This record gives sequence, structure tokens and C-alpha cells, in this order.
Amino acid sequence: MHVKSELRKDFRKLRKEISDKNIKDFSICNQVIESDLFKNSNQVLCYYPLEDEINTLPIIEIALKQEKRVALPYCTDDKGNMEFYYIRSLDDLKIGSYDIMEPDILNCEKVSDFRSSLCIVPAFSFDKNGFRLGYGKGYYDRFLKKFTFNSIGLCYNSFLSDKLPADEHDMAVQFIATEDKIILCREVK
Repeated sequence: MHVKSELRKDFRKLRKEISDKNIKDFSICNQVIESDLFKNSNQVLCYYPLEDEINTLPIIEIALKQEKRVALPYCTDDKGNMEFYYIRSLDDLKIGSYDIMEPDILNCEKVSDFRSSLCIVPAFSFDKNGFRLGYGKGYYDRFLKKFTFNSIGLCYNSFLSDKLPADEHDMAVQFIATEDKIILCREVK
């Protein structure tokens, strides 16, 4: 675990120093929006970005405009469990766990059917096998373990790693979107 902690610290620092962040974020989002993965999905499971994360708001806004069902995660506890809830607009969000914008579950419907979904996954870094260096709480690993449809990680080209340390419980994404391409990491089961 110590190696991952050090890597997180290094990538957190690099992320704060990234140049042309808005341009790079837009390019990554555009790769997703223009992909068949996005075009062929009926619902998009996305995350609301923290200030230094890749800004996913263009993906959320385009998906809503195209009348796809859009869902964001809601942390149900501090043990790494989360559920997704549909939103109709960004007005359905409020500050939740870890000061992250989450769906207001009193006004949003819980997702129970994940067919034809595209899950967009955050991380500090991804490696070429689709393994990620996340925040260390395991929320996405637990979710992806049950998720059998397309998952795509968002990553700056300069943050792609050859190989990240992966534990038994770590789950890989099938695809990674960078500023200039979509990378196939592994086939969907």
C-alpha cells in the first residue's frame, strides 16, 4: 500500500501543475463523446469532477441533451460502497461525501438496470492494462466488480503508466480515453 500512497502523492502534485488543463479536459471528453462506446450507450454513469480532476461536465451535459439516462454515484457508507442515481440536470446534485457533488437521493431514482451503460471512471493514473490508481477507498473497484458492461477511464497522456501496482481486489477498465485516442485495454466479458 505504501507504494500506492507515494504514487498518489506524486500524481496529485502533477495534476495541480498540469498545463492547458481546460484544453486537455475538453479533448478527453470529446474522445468519449465521439466514440461508439458513448453513441451506443443508453445510459452514462459518470462522476462529478473535483477541481483538479478531468472535467466531465461536457460529457454529462451532452448525454443529457441527447436524452441518455445519466447517473452519478452516491456513497452509501465510508467502507467503499456506492450506488448510482439518475439525474435530470445538475440541479439534482448536492454536496455529499468527501465534499463531492452527489445526487440528492430524496429526489433521484436509483439505478437498478445497468444494461447498455457506459461507466466513466476517475483516477490519478491508468496503466495500459486498464488498472487504475484511484484514491484508495475502493469505491469503483467494488462497483466494477459487479459491472459487466463498458467502462472507460479518463487519463491525460502524460499520466498513462506502463504498469501500476495492482492488488487482488483492483478492477481494470476496458478502455481509456486520453487527449488523442481511445485505448482498448481488454475485451468486455
